[in-house]
Amino acid sequence: MRLVDNTGFDAFDTGSLADSWRQQPGAPGYSTDLTLDVLQAAIAAAERKRLAKRRDLAVAVIQERVGDATTNPDAEFGVRLSRVLYM
Repeated sequence: MRLVDNTGFDAFDTGSLADSWRQQPGAPGYSTDLTLDVLQAAIAAAERKRLAKRRDLAVAVIQERVGDATTNPDAEFGVRLSRVLYM
């Protein structure tokens, strides 16, 4: 945690490996570019039963847009999509 803090990032212990599902695609904190305070609340609010459906929606939206020169998704699109679907 000190190493992460020393590199300029906020270190946050999210718990055990058994709880790592709270950070998986579909969870409120996944790929949403949140501040530390908001991320802590998002990790706590994760609902395991909702992850797969949310993840699959995101994949479908991205697949629909990939390859289209006018709508090809960039990183910012991914963050915005994750916030809409996961939070």
